[in-house]
Amino acid sequence: MKYYGLLLFAACFIASGCSTPEIDEVMLATQLQDAQQAINDAAALDAEPLVPEEYGRAVKLLNFARNSQERGDIPQGAEFAYQAELVAQIASAKARQHNARQNAVTTREQIYQQIIQAHEHELEIARIREALLEERLARALSSRDKGQQQTEQLSTEITHLKISLRQTELRLSLTGIESLVNISKYTYPAIETTADYERAQASIASIANLIEQEMFVEAETAISDAQGLVDSLYQLAQARQKAETEGKTTAHISIAKAEVIIQRAQYLNASQHAPEQFQEAAEQLKRARQELTADRYEQAQQFAQRAQQTADKTVMIAEAAEFRQRAQRELDQRAAAAQQAVDTLKNEITAQATTQVPRLEVQLYELANTAHVKAKTALANKDYETAVKISAEGTNYLERAIANTQRITSVKSDLLKVTRQIPKAIVIEQPDGVLIRIRGNAFAHGSTQLQKEFSPTFEQLAEVLRRDSFSSYPVGIEVHTSALGNANVNRNVSMGRADSIKRSLVETGVNSERLTAVGLGETQPLLKDGANKEEQNRRIDIIIRTN
Repeated sequence: MKYYGLLLFAACFIASGCSTPEIDEVMLATQLQDAQQAINDAAALDAEPLVPEEYGRAVKLLNFARNSQERGDIPQGAEFAYQAELVAQIASAKARQHNARQNAVTTREQIYQQIIQAHEHELEIARIREALLEERLARALSSRDKGQQQTEQLSTEITHLKISLRQTELRLSLTGIESLVNISKYTYPAIETTADYERAQASIASIANLIEQEMFVEAETAISDAQGLVDSLYQLAQARQKAETEGKTTAHISIAKAEVIIQRAQYLNASQHAPEQFQEAAEQLKRARQELTADRYEQAQQFAQRAQQTADKTVMIAEAAEFRQRAQRELDQRAAAAQQAVDTLKNEITAQATTQVPRLEVQLYELANTAHVKAKTALANKDYETAVKISAEGTNYLERAIANTQRITSVKSDLLKVTRQIPKAIVIEQPDGVLIRIRGNAFAHGSTQLQKEFSPTFEQLAEVLRRDSFSSYPVGIEVHTSALGNANVNRNVSMGRADSIKRSLVETGVNSERLTAVGLGETQPLLKDGANKEEQNRRIDIIIRTN
């Protein structure tokens, strides 16, 4: 497993210098769930009190995995979860082994006690019979009414009973030996094939024959010798049963490890990235299970270990391929997102090209265009994050330009509406504002004093300029004359008239800082020819700039 950390770095290097790729969170969640289930299974087998070291380590590893998940370290979390599952499975196997051994000992002791108890009852009955016969003999000897024949008969019965009692006592000892042999066979059935088992059975048959022939001294000696023989047999059965159980447990654990690694390979799509190695690992695992079913534990362990080694190689290959693919997908996604951002900005700029935005918000519109050019350059250089960032800035410029244009357009619409109500004025909409043109003789010939009949015109103009919605817009006052007379005089007169209009507006409450007065004389005529050209050229233009 130590190679997985190195593999992460290698995968990132292959993926064109990307940051450490993330392991699929779904895979981590599944691994955490499997580890938790393995711990729950171990707890159900009382692994916590029976094998506290393994159980406690599994719980700690799972906690490490969850902490890594919370910190966002997905690869480390997956590794801890994987180890927690393996340790929990080892704890389960050892707990099952302990329980099986305990059950075998308990069963053996129960059988042994039942057999011994039965023979003890038999011996007790024989002793009672002996006591009754001895009592009858005593009564017969003390009775004058009893004959010699009855006394001899009782003596004979007592002698036979003593022999039977002795035989029962020896058989009771022999039964203990037989029970231990049977328990040895129960503990490890294959013990029957050993020479020790055959010697024990032969010794039991010999002892039984000696008891039957009433050779009690020889039987006692044989029983003593047989006791040591069957004790050794029982110890051999226990040792082999323990070795078999450990072999079976080790095989189970090896198979479980192989299963977990192969499952991890499945998560990483190993069947696509390393099909031959994945198939080989699966076949080796299958063979290991078959050997386990046939009770060939050593062979099962060997095949399981081969499956682990092959699966580890498969995981390494699959992880590298999967991380490369994931890195490429992330790179493609970033490229697509950047391309979409650049295209969206271009479409938004194009959509506003025929509107008033480029004319009313020239600076912001140009900033949006500049951002689009920079974003395209970043996209061409595969600097996708910069392309997205600059496109967002361009969109922001454009949105501000649109909002300002809408505001300006709305205000201009209101301004046009109210200025058209000003008497003796013609209102003309301009790109950057509104022009209010006043014609007629607002001033007497050569005078800079406003005629009274034009007072309502300028009073209403002042009222419009004082409104809150228009009070921040600058106002230009341009006075034009005809070409009649001296040009210098015309310019001076027009300047005086412009100043007079400015004073009039200021006196009615308009902020003087907003007002710019200029006399243009005859320099900017509307018409150069025509019968009414002098009248047309003589005019007052009030220009309210809305942007």
